[in-house]
Amino acid sequence: VMAQLMVKGKNEGIHAILVRMRDNNMNTMPGVTIEDMGYKMGLNGVDNAKLSFDNVRVPREALLNKWSDVSEDGTFTSKIDGGRQRFLTVADQLLSGRICIASMAIGGAKACISIAVRYAATRLTVGPTGKSDTPILVYQLQQRALMPLLSRIIAVNFGLDYVKDRW
Repeated sequence: VMAQLMVKGKNEGIHAILVRMRDNNMNTMPGVTIEDMGYKMGLNGVDNAKLSFDNVRVPREALLNKWSDVSEDGTFTSKIDGGRQRFLTVADQLLSGRICIASMAIGGAKACISIAVRYAATRLTVGPTGKSDTPILVYQLQQRALMPLLSRIIAVNFGLDYVKDRW
């Protein structure tokens, strides 16, 4: 869980902490609320939940303490100065997952628009000659439906490549 670390009443910023959500009988722990996310537009096989914590206390040993730690006497120490910089260092680890999700989404969009444009370019309809020799992509209605989507996918792909190059 990414949460505010409070040490001796002082907020030391957002840190990664292991939090026990259920007891040995699979009942939720005090202060923990677990709710089902319900139907999603995609990936319904993935078990996602909405978690809420209300004044949940955890032992200091639960802190994922690569950069910060709390000693037995309650002294907070950190290798990184400043709460914001500590957060950005930890959050950087999560960014790669978000980039992968974006890459999968743009890959799916590229496949879909490729199929749609190829179909529109090869599906023939009756044209000015009276024969089925005109691809439906020639018609302005098809172009206005497909080309903005194609343009948006290309633009998003450039943006994603920019982010990946700098990450």
